[in-house]
Amino acid sequence: INAEYMGEKTKAGLAAMAAHKVWKHDNPELGCTVVETPFTVRAKELLDLYNGLQMTSITVDERLDILLHVKWTVKEFECALTREIVELIDREADLLNRGRKERVLLGLRQRLANLFLQFCETPEFNPEAINHQRVPFEFTTRPLVKLDATKQR
Repeated sequence: INAEYMGEKTKAGLAAMAAHKVWKHDNPELGCTVVETPFTVRAKELLDLYNGLQMTSITVDERLDILLHVKWTVKEFECALTREIVELIDREADLLNRGRKERVLLGLRQRLANLFLQFCETPEFNPEAINHQRVPFEFTTRPLVKLDATKQR
């Protein structure tokens, strides 16, 4: 039950990052202004990829397609976290192409999902995440996130 609750809490947090910005007007006749910012668009893309990684009843080709999109997304940045995600994606793709069973891949998939969640919650990769952090940004330590100077965008 606790793991299920944490999964729902995680998805709710990612959905909050991807939500549109809404401002209410002083004049009730005008209603609300809804804005989609580049940061919320990025957060929505990451949410969709995370949900894709969580899917279980899909074909091998669909899974490989999701893995490829995740790989393209994380390769925009060069750091220890993204290299580890790419390594896990390559390992899972290799095992899928060899025809391994789903139950053999469970631990690998969980680790990949956890690392990608860490990617999604990191402001360097998802700028909207800074507005949803509980601990102030300057007090968090993220040794896997130190970006390499050569590949920054």
